[in-house]
Amino acid sequence: DVPENNPGSSVSEENPENQPGNSAGEEENQKPDVTIIDFSSMTKEEIAAWAAEHKITCKVTAEYSDTIAEGSLISQSKKADETVKEGDTIELTFSIGKKPPVEYMNALKKAESYSNNMNMSKNSIYHQLTSEYGENFSEDAAQFAIEHLQADYKANALAKAESYSSNLHMSKQKIYKQLISEYGEKFTEEEAQYAIDTLQADYKANALEKAKSYRDTMNMSKDRIY
Repeated sequence: DVPENNPGSSVSEENPENQPGNSAGEEENQKPDVTIIDFSSMTKEEIAAWAAEHKITCKVTAEYSDTIAEGSLISQSKKADETVKEGDTIELTFSIGKKPPVEYMNALKKAESYSNNMNMSKNSIYHQLTSEYGENFSEDAAQFAIEHLQADYKANALAKAESYSSNLHMSKQKIYKQLISEYGEKFTEEEAQYAIDTLQADYKANALEKAKSYRDTMNMSKDRIY
């Protein structure tokens, strides 16, 4: 007699290698091992080169340290001689030096405000920080702020130029002069020239608005306006 087929009692032999979910784990296991080294005596550039060579991703953070010199390594998430896989990520923390005094950080916050909200030049910000009629910070605090301020001074110059054109209807030459003047905005010649070259202004329309202003507020004649 031939036994009847019983679907409930059949045994299906499957190759575990073909089962879903195993391939990713196997691929991970097949990645080459990488032995971590001691990065403490290496520069950031040397660490980056080592990481690229061994196909390791480095996540870099920074923090203040009273004992570790600025630019030096504070810690690494994987210690020397530990093993990781190619493609893994390790975390590195570098020192940005000793935490500055409160006065220095306050000066930096003021500098950021002057740059972001008032589009000031580097020289104007420094002058405002140190002026007895301004913020009255020490020169050291102001210099720290200027050195650590992340500012795009060309963009600031352009914003000032746009304001002079849109609100005061100035000519190209007058805007440039105002941008570089020591009694004006104190931008560098390069920053001012960038602003003039980039500014989208209708100088004929500006001249017309100025002429109307002279006529209406100062009762000037045509020849005097010209």
